[in-house]
Amino acid sequence: MNENQQLWVTPPFHVSGTATTPVVLASPHSGRMYPDVFVNTSRQPLATLRGGEDSYIEELAAPAHALGPALLYAQFPRAYCDVNRAAWDMDPRMFDGPVPAFVKPTHRALSGLGSVPRIVADNRAIYRTRLPFTEAALRIRDCWMPYHKALAQLLQDCRAQHGLALLLDLHSMPDALEADCPDFVLGDRHGTSCSGNLIRCAETALRAQGFSTARNVPYAGGYITQHYGRPQEGLHALQIEMRRSLYMDEETRTKTAGFARLSHALAQMTQAILTEIQLLRS
Repeated sequence: MNENQQLWVTPPFHVSGTATTPVVLASPHSGRMYPDVFVNTSRQPLATLRGGEDSYIEELAAPAHALGPALLYAQFPRAYCDVNRAAWDMDPRMFDGPVPAFVKPTHRALSGLGSVPRIVADNRAIYRTRLPFTEAALRIRDCWMPYHKALAQLLQDCRAQHGLALLLDLHSMPDALEADCPDFVLGDRHGTSCSGNLIRCAETALRAQGFSTARNVPYAGGYITQHYGRPQEGLHALQIEMRRSLYMDEETRTKTAGFARLSHALAQMTQAILTEIQLLRS
């Protein structure tokens, strides 16, 4: 069985709920189903491949999801295909032959962090040899495209039913070396992807529960926030980065006692945002 076939054994994403509220919860990087072929042919052990994984985000979001918002999360891992990059944002140097002209690498892709990443964790190369471009194209077809089709449909449905849609794009971040590392970083692409009222509401709700927050530094939001955040069209997107040590041991990737508190905080924040949207629409 090749890895393309293996992906079809399990759907590339899971979606729960429909557009019963204007909010969509999404986790593009919590997938932890690593194809055997991918792991066995990697230079790195599985523990290293998981370095960029946003473990358990979909579980953290469960109480918020129970309030009504739809929940979408990837099953495939970020190291295999990163949907928070444009589809063809790849490093051409990782392939064993010429690549099509539609491949347009950004500086992030050239550094190894494209839609099909070349590196993981501390600049460690994933692959032993260069890949055939067809392999990357299959990952885009089988992972990237289905995820974005589902996300776009959920947001369109929300806007059609409620007049606007808000994507809460959920991520986790490693602890920074700085002593004042915030608990949450809220990214709205420097005020362009989300209404100011909504990001202020999220900040207020989190701070009221004792968490520290920052805006846009060091995470302003990736491709997803930029692509779907179009407030002038009634589509809002807010990236939410949560400090991993708040809910898990980063070395063992096991949940800690803080998991329940953080999960509750997400639900409280989501409820505050739902209330704020209702006020904005009234």
